[in-house]
Parts: sequence; structure tokens; C-alpha cells
Amino acid sequence: MAKHYSGRRTLVNAVLATIASMLLGASALAAPSATDRMAQVERELSGPVSFEGEPGWTLRERMQHYGVPGLSLAIIDDGRIVATRTYGLADRERDAAVTPDTLFQAASVSKPVAAFVAMRMAERGEISLDSPINTQLKRWQLPGNDFTAEHPVTLAQLLSHTGGTTVHGFQGYENGLPLPGLVDILEGREPANSAAVRVDFGPGSAWRYSGGGYTVAQMAMEDVSGLPFDRLARRELLAPIGMHASSLTFPPSASQRKHTAAGVMPDGADVPGRYKVHPESAAAGLWTTAPELARFAIEVQRAVAGDSELLSKASAERMLTEVRDGYALGFGLSVVGGEPWFGHNGWNDGFNTLMVADRKGHGLALMINANQPEFLEEIRRAVGHAYGWPGYRRYQRQAPAEADLVALPGRYQYNEEQIIVVERRGDGLTFSYGGEVPVPLVAVGDGNFVRSDREGRLRADAKHELGPGLSLVLDDGSSHHYLRLADDHLALREQVYAGRMETALPAYRALAASGGIVGSERYLNFQGYRLVSQERYAEAVAVFELVTRLFPESANAWDSLGEGLGRAGRRDDARRAYRRALELDPGMDTAKAALEDLRE
Repeated sequence: MAKHYSGRRTLVNAVLATIASMLLGASALAAPSATDRMAQVERELSGPVSFEGEPGWTLRERMQHYGVPGLSLAIIDDGRIVATRTYGLADRERDAAVTPDTLFQAASVSKPVAAFVAMRMAERGEISLDSPINTQLKRWQLPGNDFTAEHPVTLAQLLSHTGGTTVHGFQGYENGLPLPGLVDILEGREPANSAAVRVDFGPGSAWRYSGGGYTVAQMAMEDVSGLPFDRLARRELLAPIGMHASSLTFPPSASQRKHTAAGVMPDGADVPGRYKVHPESAAAGLWTTAPELARFAIEVQRAVAGDSELLSKASAERMLTEVRDGYALGFGLSVVGGEPWFGHNGWNDGFNTLMVADRKGHGLALMINANQPEFLEEIRRAVGHAYGWPGYRRYQRQAPAEADLVALPGRYQYNEEQIIVVERRGDGLTFSYGGEVPVPLVAVGDGNFVRSDREGRLRADAKHELGPGLSLVLDDGSSHHYLRLADDHLALREQVYAGRMETALPAYRALAASGGIVGSERYLNFQGYRLVSQERYAEAVAVFELVTRLFPESANAWDSLGEGLGRAGRRDDARRAYRRALELDPGMDTAKAALEDLRE
């Protein structure tokens, strides 16, 4: 019996070993190693839309293309960091390589860190998210006005950019220059280089990005806790989750300075003094590494799953619940492949950061010492493809059907002032917004077309309930329908391009008065810069002139017009526009620098 049992056991073990070997082999085929996946990431960067069988760019090629000296990345899969890599130089002048210990400026990714600290304090009842912020401020008060009389600003509104506060962002301070205190920053007084933080629309009524609001929140957290924000953040978050190298101290300590990267501006010039200092810690002051930033993303994932020792599931859910316009408390929100994602990007002079994660254990942290955010998006897409994350797809190019080549060309209403134009060119189609450079449409089957420069599938829809038009389905599942227009319809934007400004102005003024995004200075200014980026300078100048007609007291509008005129070769007109900008805002550095350049 013993011999029989032994032989049977040997046979069973052999069979199990064979099955295990087969399973391991199948697993290896189904799940590439981290090394294989990183190799794929490094050779398959792509634009917003990619196609099967078409080679991508290599990571090194794109670093050279964008002029990015150094990169650090950390990839999260199954709720853990599965890969970290560094590339290039942390400091070109010193020929110092990026290492896992290299500290980069996280810039605005400081904001979700600050929001997490606030949520921790709120859970313990030390600070209120929904009480008037002035009841929690001791050293300074946010000035009241007609906007705040009935609806005082709250901490939750500051964290969600809905408090109506001014000051979009902060430019930082050169190393060695005097640094302002928080009250100086909030009052806009020397040595602060930013305007005073005030409320200029009804709290809770709209969304507008405000680093100034986060600085008010920082002061409230400091006043309530009795601690400077760097020590408070270390106690509440950085130390408990092992972000030991990270810091909100300004300027960096001597021990930290030897690990800091040196920033590079968009034009390739070094940031003077290697980096700028940001005393607005909650808004822009975090120094960290990509692996430590990934730790933070994982902690938020754990919290929303109910597995964090630092933050309850209820608080995490509130933190990741949209307040307005795709923004929650500290995080921007999106949907990719049907899955909700949270994250934030950051831009300080010489540094860009991207941190994104979903609720199912996927995510990444990317940090570079350059201002090239599109490079980070290319890496994000490559990682999503390599790891098979939902929503990261590649299309198969197909020949367009003749019926589609006939049905799609036309003019469509994009919004209240702009149109979409689809044109047939030979055996293909192009897509453009009125006045902009056309881009090819690629057939991908079943009557669907995609643009090579933006996600979403387009198709003709003659039976839509709103009327015949062009339908767009985005990767997050949302859809938009653009009604077909008569061929002789002249959109508002086209009237501006055609020199019929006076005809278009009443309608634009009505749009501006409505408070909607399409008539806002921000939207129209952005449209002008879209045209500048496409070297459509005449059209850009027309849009910038429209903005100055709608917002004549805006120094930024005149500054933008000056840039457009300069690009168009109209130097005398550009000087006049910049001088007007300086009349409205004598401290506008961009206008001063542009005038100096125009004197050469």
C-alpha cells in the first residue's frame, strides 16, 4: 500500500506540476512582465488617437522633441507601485542625472494634498468645510462685499474653486529674493508679486480656478491648527504614508537642495536660480518624487475603498464627488472607458507634473523639469495601452464608404458663436472649426470617423431627435449632437473674421452678459491663442480685438492683443496694445517684457 500510495502521489505531483507549468506559461503570455510593459511604454508614445499596426514614438525621441531634460515616473497597478523609472538629467548645468530621490516641484498637485489635509482636520471636527471661512481665520479676514453678504465663502468652496475668489495662480519668487508672508500675499502688497485675493462673483454660483482661494484655505488651516502648513501636512499626510523626502518647506532646506531638479522654461532657457520659490504652499509649494506622489494616489484609492487608516470612506467619497464643472475637493474628475478617474496636473515655471488614478487600483505619477504638459499626456496614453487599462484603445484604419463621403460634408453649429466644417478632399474628409486648420478624419468602421488629434467618434446622424447633424461620442460615453446649418449661414465667428465686427458685437455682448462660458473673456482669449498656435495670425488678431471690445478694462485682453499683433508683424500696433495693458495694470510683467523686445 505504501508503495502504491507513493507512486500515486508521484503521479499526482507530476500532473500538478505539468498543469502549473502550463498555467504559468499561459499567465506569462497573458500578462507581460513589468519589464516588457515598460519596454512597450518606452517605444509606443502616441498622440490622442492611435491606430493598430502603426509605430509610435520612443520616449527618448519625445524627450528630445520637447526639450525635456529629465523625467521620473511611477506606475500604479492593482493598487501598488509596479514600476518606477528615471530618465535624463535633473540639472543640465551640473550634468546630474535624475535618480529615484530627485525632487521635482509638484506645482498645483499641491492642491489635492492640501485638500486631503483639510478633510483630515474636518473629520476630527477641528475645521468646518461648510461654515463661513472668516469664522476660522484669525490673522486676516477675507473682505466681504455684496457677493458674500448672503452667501459667505466656505472652505469647501475654496477647495472646489467655487468660492468666487480671484488670483488664478502664482509665478513664484527667484531664489534669494525677499519672500512675502501669507498676509502680504492675500493683500497683494510688497514683496508679493500677485494681486490681492478678493471675491468677485457669488460663492457657489460658478467654477473658476483660484490658487488665491487655496491660499485662503492654507491660512485657515494654519490658524486653526497653530502650525505652519509644511509641518501640518507632514503630520497629517506625508509622514504617515511614507512621503519622507517630500516637503512643503520654502525655500528647500540644505539637505533637500542637493536633490532638487533644475527647471527649464518652455523656450528652453534655464529657470534663473534653478527653480522659483513658492510660499503659497497649499496652492503650489510641494516638492516630491514620482514614487512618493504615487503613494499619495494609492492612499486616496484606499480611502475611497474604505481601507485607509487616515481618512474615512465617507470623507473620501465627498472629496471625489463633483462640485461643479468636473472638479471635486482638490481633484479634477474624468471618465475613461466608463471608469471614474481623479487627478491633477501642475505647472510651475520649469516644472510639469501629472498624477491620475482610478478607483480600481490603476494610476501613475509623472514629473519633469520642463514645461511640456503634452509630453506627459503621451506617456499616460502609452502606459494605459501597455497595461490594458479600460478606455485606452487603438483603432483600425478603414476605407471610408462612399455614402459617408457624401453624407458628412457640411457646416454644423458647434456653439453659440462657432461652427464645425467637414469637407471632402479626394477620397477622404477633413474636420475644422471655423477659421482653423483642417485635420483629416479617419474611417474606423460602421460609419464612424475619428480625428487624429482628439478622442471621440464622429458620424452623420440624419434621424437625431434634435434634427439632422453630426454626432460625437466621447470615450467617457457622453455624446454631443451638432445641427447641420445652411451652406450660406455665417456664424458669429465668421463675421468677426470677415471684418464685420460691428454686426457681431451685439450678439457677443449678449453672450458675455449671460454669464456663460462662450461669451467669457477666458473662453474667447483661449480661442485667440488656439489660432496663434496654428499660425492663423490674422484670425487670432480679429478674436483678440473682439475681446478688447467686450472687456476694454482688461489688461490681459490688451496684452493678448499685443502678442497677436506682434506675431502678425504689426509691431507698431502691438506696442500700442501693450502700452494700453500697462495703463490698466502697471505691474504686468509680460507686457513690460514684450515692449522691451519690440524696442530691439
